Amino acid sequence: MITFRPWLGALLALAFSMPILGNDFRRDVRAEAARPVAPRYPREAFLQTPSIVATAMAPDGGSVAFLRGDDVARSVWILDVATGRERMLLAHTEATRVAWTRDSRWLVVAAPGRLSVLSALGQGARVLALLGGPEAREFLDPDPSRAAVLVRERTLDSLGRPAGWRLSRIDVSGASTVLEESPRRIVGYAFAGERLAYVQHMRDTSIVTTRIDASGRRTDVLRCEVLRRCTLWPVVGEGDRVYLLGDVGGDLRRLQRLRADGTLQEIAADPDGQADVDDVSARPEDGLPAILTFRGAVASSTALDEVTAERLRTIERALPRRALSFDTGRSHWLVGERGGAMQGARYHLFDTATGRLTEILMDAPRHARDGRPGRWLPEHTMARQLPFEWTASDGMRLHGFVRIPPGEDASRLPVAVLVHGGPWNHVDPDEFGAGYSAFLANRGYVVFEPNFRGSTGFGRDYLLAPRGDFGNGRVQRDIEEGVHALLDAGIGDADRVAMVGASFGGYTTLLALTWQSDLFKAGVAFVPPADFAWDLTWIGRTPEANRLSRELPYERWMAAMSLDLADPVAMQRLHAQSPLSNASRMRRPLLVIAGGRDQRVALRGVLGYAANLHLLGRDVTLVVDPDAGHVNERAVAREAGFYLMADMLHRHIGGRADDAPDAEMTAYIEKNTALPQAIATK
Repeated sequence: MITFRPWLGALLALAFSMPILGNDFRRDVRAEAARPVAPRYPREAFLQTPSIVATAMAPDGGSVAFLRGDDVARSVWILDVATGRERMLLAHTEATRVAWTRDSRWLVVAAPGRLSVLSALGQGARVLALLGGPEAREFLDPDPSRAAVLVRERTLDSLGRPAGWRLSRIDVSGASTVLEESPRRIVGYAFAGERLAYVQHMRDTSIVTTRIDASGRRTDVLRCEVLRRCTLWPVVGEGDRVYLLGDVGGDLRRLQRLRADGTLQEIAADPDGQADVDDVSARPEDGLPAILTFRGAVASSTALDEVTAERLRTIERALPRRALSFDTGRSHWLVGERGGAMQGARYHLFDTATGRLTEILMDAPRHARDGRPGRWLPEHTMARQLPFEWTASDGMRLHGFVRIPPGEDASRLPVAVLVHGGPWNHVDPDEFGAGYSAFLANRGYVVFEPNFRGSTGFGRDYLLAPRGDFGNGRVQRDIEEGVHALLDAGIGDADRVAMVGASFGGYTTLLALTWQSDLFKAGVAFVPPADFAWDLTWIGRTPEANRLSRELPYERWMAAMSLDLADPVAMQRLHAQSPLSNASRMRRPLLVIAGGRDQRVALRGVLGYAANLHLLGRDVTLVVDPDAGHVNERAVAREAGFYLMADMLHRHIGGRADDAPDAEMTAYIEKNTALPQAIATK
């Protein structure tokens, strides 16, 4: 167990953790200081929800389908591009996704447990398939070649046990055709016209790509070893040339083309050499890749042909420095726009003939608790999301984001370190997100969001760099050194630093208060595992393991990520460094918020840890919603979490006080507080 850092290591860490302060970052910091001080907005304003929850552009570019409403009441609508008129197709639905068939005549509506199809002319809904069930049937995508959908499911033996996998095409008439059946999991496909030309299966820990020629003869053409990415693009080009989004032979996920001899040709990657391909938009005329988007330290896009590139330049001139998404139709594109200081998404129609960009779907947001129409927070008053880079003590370059309250002296402000969950996840550039960062900045905190090693989006090497060191080790050092780099850059008050996080971010918060309590003065941990090794093992015994690991079996996936659950030495090392095993070291104020129905973090582990701290006389507050899962979607619960977080940080590192909770929230907090400390609810 590592309980201290040798003095030489500390000097090296100080030398190597200096920030990489380019002119852009210095300029951005000065610009933030020169802005007017932002007004203080009510807490509920950061919790507004969009009224448009899903969109889809028809392939012909003539219609936009969308879902309007909230989690309780949604409806299906179509916007006619030519007239600008909206028409409701379905008044009530639980749908979470809409998609068009290739001919633009039918709208596919996916809801929990059910896949339906609607005529664009509004002739009512028809159920195509029941989803879930013993077969775990799932909707993949519309068929790229005809008016049909693609569905994957398990096959069952005579006793109802899983026996294999099946890929099927279901026409809008309801007729089903089996395209592929195999004892191995089917993970990818590509079509030449209506013919299945390539298919991918899991074989042991590898993904094998098989070519199927017109006569049905099969040839294995590519094997992607464990954790190598090679996602088939669903439409093949001339001569059965197939595209992949993969990192075979390299680090970053990029667009590759598979040659007939089985070798890979590089087509396009991030021009900055930093980020994975995040998304791909298709050419509407043939379905082949047209635009690649990247989400590294900045959001960017690149086009694969000159016509598309000119259209992309036109859009980017109109919407500079935005995270853009593209749903392409032949006559029009649907362009999604997001920004780090922009609450909610905006939608635009791009006319491919005239280059005109028109904003659409401008519904007001809704207040979370009562559904009243609201108004997006004004972007010009929000703290901007500034890219920040530093070099870890072992020489690895790392990425993150900083928000500085406008018009304030950054060197004198408290710092809230907001750590993402996963750990295999990341903070996107130009992303307002769930509002936590913007809310904390509005309450007077510098907010630092590190994409520590192990984060996704920066390549395979970045993802695998932790080598399983998720205790008081390398990943924790990344975060700590990032904070020191920020402080060394003159950003934040070193005596007023706290950490906030959910899930794995909550776990790192517990680690920080345990092992780095000289730096971190308080913590707020949402749904945190107190012993990462124990929790990973517990998940392996639950159905959640299948949801988390969709290709490799859970135990093999964990082993590939250098977290071998069968390795007692590795698990014991994580356990020995865990907050649970070192509760006596934790002496900083802590707020823990958990859910009674959490399937990813066992509640008993959270309760045991909090009880241990309580018996040791530590300043710990525990709030448990017995009906909540890993994510609590109840509006009053989300707002209570914001309030409790703000109250905790205000009392211990001195940000601005938040508004007192109303009667409903006070009742919620008092009902669910298991270990109360100094919560100000009156």
